[in-house]
Amino acid sequence: MNNVLQKFCSEHWCEFILFHSKTISVSAGNSIFSAGEDTLGIHILNKGKAKVVACTGIGTDRIIRLAAEDDILGHRGFGGPWKYTVSAIALEDSELLFIPIDIFNAAFKSNPDFAYYMLMFFAEELRESERLATQLPIKNVIASVLYNNLQVFGFEKDSSTKLSHTLSRKDLASQAGTRYETLVRTLAELNNENIIKLDGKAIHILDIEKLVLLKEGN
Repeated sequence: MNNVLQKFCSEHWCEFILFHSKTISVSAGNSIFSAGEDTLGIHILNKGKAKVVACTGIGTDRIIRLAAEDDILGHRGFGGPWKYTVSAIALEDSELLFIPIDIFNAAFKSNPDFAYYMLMFFAEELRESERLATQLPIKNVIASVLYNNLQVFGFEKDSSTKLSHTLSRKDLASQAGTRYETLVRTLAELNNENIIKLDGKAIHILDIEKLVLLKEGN
């Protein structure tokens, strides 16, 4: 049973939701849903990792969010014309629980704990979007991106410093809203300051406190 449902919905509602939902598998690099498609429901990651991508309007895409196990995808398609405004792409082979929109709405209205969880989830995502919209130096923005990667994906099980999943340099630049060359130069600078360690394509976080200070604009 999905951890989110088990934690915030009654046993009866968990059974009801699972009966009307389906489990889908998406291979790494493939789309979970795409911007412009009708909002048919919501997805919860049972296992795997994904990125949420928005079009900037100038012919490029930007990663606006990362998702891991138990994270929710598809909520940005709620309301209005009921179409997804962003795309979600699997970063690795993933398994998701797809809940049809009418079933999700019924569960939301009937389970106060689940409704409160979703409200806090929306609020936190809005707060993070507003913070990233603030004009910070690019070094601070990239520090924020690295910290976000850590918060979502964590460290490898056998390491206290190595990110369990390091985005490609292209995706890191997309998430930071900057050029590839700027991203690479800034990573090298953080590496020289012993805040991170570059290990081939992988990244180690050596000094979380300094990374947080940079993230907060200090």
